[in-house]
Amino acid sequence: MGKVNRYEFEGEVIEVPVYWDDHLQREVEDYEDYCKQPGHTPSGRPILLTIEDACPHAEMVDDDPASIDCGSCRHYHQFPGSLLGVCDHEKRRKKKRRSPRSGLTPANKEETLCEND
Repeated sequence: MGKVNRYEFEGEVIEVPVYWDDHLQREVEDYEDYCKQPGHTPSGRPILLTIEDACPHAEMVDDDPASIDCGSCRHYHQFPGSLLGVCDHEKRRKKKRRSPRSGLTPANKEETLCEND
């Protein structure tokens, strides 16, 4: 794996790849993957660019009508020195897939039924 910038948010670690930009003559973060398909933290929070349009759940820090992006929302936490951040609004969290309610797979379900006969 190449060089990365590591950010921590509430105990979760996010790694953003960096590359050398010949024009700027410095390393810059590679946001391309996040623009194509936004990532999520391990707990399902979306990782977003600060300049993305605010979602319907946005609660702006100020009442300025010009506040239209994630960076102006109370739920958005930007990483210092980065254009990325995490939205911690519960309705934006990616739901984890749940296992079957009983915890039985088709194979052990049959075994369980046979044992109880």
